[in-house]
Amino acid sequence: MARFEGTQSIPAELLDLYRATITEGMPTGVVRKRFPYRLRLFQKGKYKITPEQLKQRGRFESIIDKFKSISDEDRARWYAARPPWSSLLWYYNYFMLSGLMGNAVVGDKGGGVIKSIKHYTFTLPTGTPQNVTVNIDTIDPSKAIAFFYGAGIYPYGYGEAYAPLVNYPYLVSLGSSALVAKASLDNDIAAGCSVSIIEYI
Repeated sequence: MARFEGTQSIPAELLDLYRATITEGMPTGVVRKRFPYRLRLFQKGKYKITPEQLKQRGRFESIIDKFKSISDEDRARWYAARPPWSSLLWYYNYFMLSGLMGNAVVGDKGGGVIKSIKHYTFTLPTGTPQNVTVNIDTIDPSKAIAFFYGAGIYPYGYGEAYAPLVNYPYLVSLGSSALVAKASLDNDIAAGCSVSIIEYI
């Protein structure tokens, strides 16, 4: 136990460390060593704990282990993607939530946590399939996928047997600032399409 006089002033950069080791000053000016936080016996599985509680605790522990396995480079992406209104703990909270919901599974390292989803529109031209370039916001193509919506029409059959087929676009390439798409078959009429680019942390 120690006692201080006057006003207690703790530098901001040392505040977290201080709170982890010493209690903040009481009105009497006394500060005490803070002992490590301990789980009560029932929380350690000693007694009065149900199988459901143990299962739920196991889910949390498995996601925490995944979080600990993320590389420094991937963690840097979390910080870079931080919303301006959030603290630097947002990435941990987001990772935990996503992991518990079941989508933190890419490479078993939490890569399935979504960083951003952007939507773009483009047109599939008529005639022979040709490349269509769609400019996109800068992404890491190794951590992104594309979903297409909309389709053209392929003129299948003749006369009364004419039965147009749906002509979907497909991905030719995905770069850091552009996506290249192409129709699967000859297009009978120009078709408006859209694509969603999902980038992962």
